[in-house]
Amino acid sequence: MNGLTLARDYYLSYRETLLAPFAECRQRVAVGLVGFGSDCFGYDDHISMDHDFGPGFCLWLTDDDRARFGAALQAQYQSLPATHAGFNTRRISARAGKRVGVFSIGEFYSQFLGAPQLPVSDADWLQIPEELLATAVNGDVFEDRLGEFSQIRESLLAYYPPSVQRLKLGTAVARMAQSGQYNLPRALQRQALPVACMAQAEFIRHACGVAHILGKRYAPFYKWLHRSVRDLPVLPQLYTQIERLCETPIQAAPPIVEEICADVLRELVHQGYTRPGEVFLEAHVDSILNQAG
Repeated sequence: MNGLTLARDYYLSYRETLLAPFAECRQRVAVGLVGFGSDCFGYDDHISMDHDFGPGFCLWLTDDDRARFGAALQAQYQSLPATHAGFNTRRISARAGKRVGVFSIGEFYSQFLGAPQLPVSDADWLQIPEELLATAVNGDVFEDRLGEFSQIRESLLAYYPPSVQRLKLGTAVARMAQSGQYNLPRALQRQALPVACMAQAEFIRHACGVAHILGKRYAPFYKWLHRSVRDLPVLPQLYTQIERLCETPIQAAPPIVEEICADVLRELVHQGYTRPGEVFLEAHVDSILNQAG
């Protein structure tokens, strides 16, 4: 049983016990599991269970309801059974902070956005680390009759404004070209293996970033970055190409890099960001940045 399934089952098993005393605000409480942790992304496995794992969920209240009912609801939440489906409730590490329990909607989103409301300007969007945006919209909402929590979530899931998307895409494509098509082969020519390894790692990171932008999905923290490529609606072969790149001696990496870049170029053309032409991705950056949005 993965963490999201466990969280939903725990909530459904004790929903009446938890919420029955709060009839006045019950219809306004949103419930789910969203936030930090591999379980919220659906990427958890048996290794993930060594910390910050176990049945638990979030309850999101309006500011007014949080002020009136939050403390009592939190106490009721903490009184729920300490085990469920053979798992102990979450063992939270000291550095993890609060991940489950009662939050106000504004308090919860402020963790990721730096403010309780949506970004407004391009500068607002760009100052938020992308991994935090990915964290703000992962997981699952089990119940939200009021819809206030989900309204913010759906607005974030609509992805970056086109101007921000274009800027991030052009930057990531340029860095793919610089690290993989330029610096990697030059480092190999110089037999500078540490530099070649760093160039390859940078290429992988930016290739994953480009795939997420083209798929209109926020890129998560680096340890889940490759895994999340598998779920994107674009570049379906990239996940295995990166695996193959990592398994290949680095001296033989450039042809795989060029294969990946050729696939990315085809997708850029397909989405109207550039036209067919030069295989060196740097040559297409101006077209991406200048595209009418």
